[in-house]
Amino acid sequence: MDPTPTLFGLLVGFLVGLTGVGGGSLMTPFLVAVIGVPAPTAVGTDLTFATLTKLTGSMQHYRQQSVNLEVAIFLGLGSIPAGLLGVGTLEWIKGAYEPETVQSIMITIIASTLVLVGASLIFRNLLPDSMTTPKPGVWDGKSRMSNRRRFYTVIFGAFGGYLVGLTSIGSGSVMAVILLILYPMAPAVIVGTDIAHATVLSFVVGLAHMTQGNVDFVLATSLLLGGIPGVLVGSRVAPWLPGKPLKMILACMLIFVGTRLLLTR
Repeated sequence: MDPTPTLFGLLVGFLVGLTGVGGGSLMTPFLVAVIGVPAPTAVGTDLTFATLTKLTGSMQHYRQQSVNLEVAIFLGLGSIPAGLLGVGTLEWIKGAYEPETVQSIMITIIASTLVLVGASLIFRNLLPDSMTTPKPGVWDGKSRMSNRRRFYTVIFGAFGGYLVGLTSIGSGSVMAVILLILYPMAPAVIVGTDIAHATVLSFVVGLAHMTQGNVDFVLATSLLLGGIPGVLVGSRVAPWLPGKPLKMILACMLIFVGTRLLLTR
């Protein structure tokens, strides 16, 4: 049995536990570019990996009452249908083109998404902490949302969900940036809400990919053998390391990997 997927799963799990982001953004390009997995299978397998690694974190945040269920539900009302549409788009690409062309198209989409995710992480880290401080007359993250805010939440969820269904990337990073900019909630609640929503989204979209044969269960098991311990270790180490510099390094790495994939495909 090749230990490479398990070791990389350990690394990715550690980074997810350490920073809360980066799972799909690292795993999918690794499966495509290093292991040589067909892009549709890489997307479905990564979503299976993401669901199980994020489940523990979402349960912990729920116990700590750091999940805004209303925001998570309305994000899901947009993201889940859009995520299934993303799966449908991927299946249409598979049916319309030869496998080599499908791989080229998907590498371009995945690489472009990596650059977007990296840029969004940098933007997120540069935002001042005052962005999360409720202001007088503005929704405080504790009372119920207005119908207008619920509508926008569904739309934002649909944007992120489509990316996840098509590429498996963005369930944590892109959605976290949206939450940080538009929802004046405490940082812990933003993280908890993001992870809880991402867990359900990854599960539903992952099931859709399973029905289309886009999941390599043997590979997913190898990744999880390293990923689950990695998340646990990363979560324990996180309080002792500076979060922002690590996320900036991760963001720059994602932009580099995405740009390299675009230039060498």
